[in-house]
Amino acid sequence: MKRSVLCLTLGLAAATLGTTLVFAQTPQAPDLTQRRVPMVSQGAKVTQVIGLSQVTVTYHRPGVKGRQIWGGLLPYNEVWRVGANEPTLVTFSDPVTINGQKLSAGTYRLLAIPGQSEWTVIFNAETKNWGSIYDAKYDSLKVVVKPEPSQHEEWLSFSFTDLTPSAAKMVIAWEKLKVGFTVEFNTLAKLESQVGDWRVLNQAARYAATEKVYAEQAMGWIDRSIALDRNAANVRTKAELLAGQGKYKEAITLAEESMKLARAQNPAANVTATEQLINEWKKK
Repeated sequence: MKRSVLCLTLGLAAATLGTTLVFAQTPQAPDLTQRRVPMVSQGAKVTQVIGLSQVTVTYHRPGVKGRQIWGGLLPYNEVWRVGANEPTLVTFSDPVTINGQKLSAGTYRLLAIPGQSEWTVIFNAETKNWGSIYDAKYDSLKVVVKPEPSQHEEWLSFSFTDLTPSAAKMVIAWEKLKVGFTVEFNTLAKLESQVGDWRVLNQAARYAATEKVYAEQAMGWIDRSIALDRNAANVRTKAELLAGQGKYKEAITLAEESMKLARAQNPAANVTATEQLINEWKKK
């Protein structure tokens, strides 16, 4: 009996440790340092979810304050910390592609070398020293980007534009200039690694149908969902996927089955939305 209890205890401990290690593999963005007095360049943190991944930038926001920034306060062709005070840090929750170049998941010091016609943006693995300290031997990735004129931005800012299910444009803006680069994750691979029971498979297929992406994979996901538990929800999802392919006759058959399954489970089930879809598909 004691041996069994010991084995069970060790097994639970190993399972707990394994779970901890899995979660520890996901990089966590650092918190802003707590201050006793306000700082001139105040701290900020911006996070953007892209698909199933996340980008977080932790930085301090210097102001223009009537100064000449480019070629003045910040000389051309010299390394800049892209902020003030502590290093500007960017955290990627998963492996990422920056302007077509691969970078591992993790937290990096973000630096830049501004030029009149192009900038070099640097992702540096050394993140502990003061913001102005830079050692090129820790560079993990460099990308060259073109600066663009922009409306006046008094305080340095980071933002994300041009969102898709797997990518976004990360934009640095200050004074009357902005630079941007593409941040892209392998959303499909992460999605496929996480699908499991019929609900998750159905949700993945519905997402693909709504966003009109991953069409081939979506049909596989919904077929697996139906194989695990054929019900009104996933049968209707397959109907919508088929309609998206122009297969309206098959879609109508499945949509009608979806209504029957819903009413079998709950005679008072509201199937109006499905009826409307059927009417639309019949017209086509």
